[in-house]
Amino acid sequence: MADKHIFGGPWTEIKLDAVEYYLGCYTKALKRAKFDLWYIDAFAGSGDRESERETGGIFEGAPIETIRETLAGSARRALAVRPSFDHYVFIEKDEKRCEALAETKAENPGVDIKIIKGEANEELQELVQSDPWRRKDTSKSRGVVFLDPYALHVDWETVRALASTRVLDVWYLFPIRDTIRQLAHDFKGIGPKAAMLDRVLGPEWRELYSIKPDHQLPAVDMFAIFDDAVSPIEPELQRVVSQKQFEQWLKGRLREEFQFVSEPLPLLASPNRQLFSLFLGVSNPSRPAIDLAEHFVGYVSKNFAPGASRRKSDR
Repeated sequence: MADKHIFGGPWTEIKLDAVEYYLGCYTKALKRAKFDLWYIDAFAGSGDRESERETGGIFEGAPIETIRETLAGSARRALAVRPSFDHYVFIEKDEKRCEALAETKAENPGVDIKIIKGEANEELQELVQSDPWRRKDTSKSRGVVFLDPYALHVDWETVRALASTRVLDVWYLFPIRDTIRQLAHDFKGIGPKAAMLDRVLGPEWRELYSIKPDHQLPAVDMFAIFDDAVSPIEPELQRVVSQKQFEQWLKGRLREEFQFVSEPLPLLASPNRQLFSLFLGVSNPSRPAIDLAEHFVGYVSKNFAPGASRRKSDR
């Protein structure tokens, strides 16, 4: 048996519940229109995930113990959606996880499952250049892409390539906390991180910096003004946005590529600690497609946002 994939926390189940709900709505609506439906998981993992949770305690009248349980990951959840997709593409870089996905494929004979061992950005950018995606909205194929990276591993060029298809919906789990940590308050502190930020956000991330509002010139040294070695003082650039403002800035960037972008669904590790923002981007410019996505994602936002009472899983 291939190694299990261990990751995540309570927010992981909320994320998967939200996306799974959308997938069910999506296939139900588009099957009626006789579209050929694809599900593409760019960071598919092993298909399962292992999670730990505590049980017992004073209120349960039992000793506290940690239980490890195997839960369905995004790939298995997508395979369980009904009506089903017509095709599944699982991309995974890790060889052992690909072996686990192969076991999942063997458990589903007759289902069109393609497992691609490779780097997600390279594989996605190559994929959208082939049929049926290069035919764009003249194609009878439609699909949902799930971008659930382990860290800052989705390139902006990949986001742009997916949006250019005009037939794919993209769920993007963006690691907002990790990104904010890379955006130093002082622009000078960015240093070698600039190349990584260019890759993930495009060069436009520099818009997040401005001249420090309370910058004041230092007192003038009357003797130093005659010293040719003294260089002019340059104003300091400071990050001028909060995490919430950055989240809205990112939505605006996504909106430049997609026809519709949802409000982000915040995923929290604790009440005051947001780790991720889950966005839906719709590349299809048709009004019916956008209206349908807005309707479905409205339910997702209502029922899976922090504090919502109805969720598939309470883990």
